[in-house]
Amino acid sequence: MGNLLEFLLENGGSSIKYRIKREILHEDKAGSDMLKLQNEIMNSPKVRKVLAVQHDDGWIGSELHGVRGKGLDSCVTYLLRRGVERDSEPMRKVVQALLADKTGVEPYRTTFKGGDALDKGGRGGNKAVIAGILADLGEENNQFVQDELKTAITYLKDSLSYTTIDDFSVTNKKGIRYYKENAHFPGSNHIFLLSATQSWRTPVNMELVKTSLSHCMAITKNQDFRITFKAGNHFVGPFNFDWSLGDFNIQEINRDSYALVWWLSRLYSLSKLGLIKEIPEFKKAYDYLYHLVKSKDILNKQNDKSLKIFKDILSIEDNWRNEKSIFCDVLFYGIIILYNAGYDIKSI
Repeated sequence: MGNLLEFLLENGGSSIKYRIKREILHEDKAGSDMLKLQNEIMNSPKVRKVLAVQHDDGWIGSELHGVRGKGLDSCVTYLLRRGVERDSEPMRKVVQALLADKTGVEPYRTTFKGGDALDKGGRGGNKAVIAGILADLGEENNQFVQDELKTAITYLKDSLSYTTIDDFSVTNKKGIRYYKENAHFPGSNHIFLLSATQSWRTPVNMELVKTSLSHCMAITKNQDFRITFKAGNHFVGPFNFDWSLGDFNIQEINRDSYALVWWLSRLYSLSKLGLIKEIPEFKKAYDYLYHLVKSKDILNKQNDKSLKIFKDILSIEDNWRNEKSIFCDVLFYGIIILYNAGYDIKSI
């Protein structure tokens, strides 16, 4: 075991210790030490705060898509990152709430503005958000997830017919670029769903995904990819994928304090795709993350603003009581991404 893992196990909070033992060391979660850690996680103040807004029917928060404490998707994401088990009672209740398909029946079961239009365009609307939550909870054998997986594979396949971004998008007189009607170009909702699921992974589909993503990277290289979606006379922001993630440099935080957090979030969501090292641009991004983790620059080169944003969005420690807590929080996030992507992290 490498020195970094040993340090995290010794100094990290209950969530970090639990996830290392469960996901990297593959310890039995029914063991006494693991049950103790799980109990600590479930009783931590921040976890309890999120669970306090879970309704009797299982829905958490006051909307489908939104910030932690309000958006069901963000609440589930946070709980899973903390190490709450997918088969725990709160998470099972979330699955039941979504599969009951009663969105809109209760005032807190709200969808998000433009979601229905995005669904029709296959660009990541309400149904895509529901499918993403269910997939993250290990539930992919249902109509929500299977329909979105079918769309994802279709978009990846059809994108091979495009040679430039002008083939699937157009710019109006005001300089706004938007997707053409019936354009089939993959977005983050498609790609991240593939990473979170297994049922699509035939040899043919794996080869298709690898070929298509490399093709899409080539099309979008050196392009400003802020493409929106036109719904009638209005524009709606779709879930676009960051095709330039291989070009990220941590110095970007000096221009945009959120840059590192969004980059890490994307790498985390993409990490289980199973093809990271076979797609050059993806491998470039994860190799750079490996360098940031090994050199500790993932922490040492952050500024105060980017660290605060990391704490607000990605932290799984109960508090940053000292420098060790900050170190563990930031380094663990890099370690778990690399491990999921197939990197040897035990020697770091």
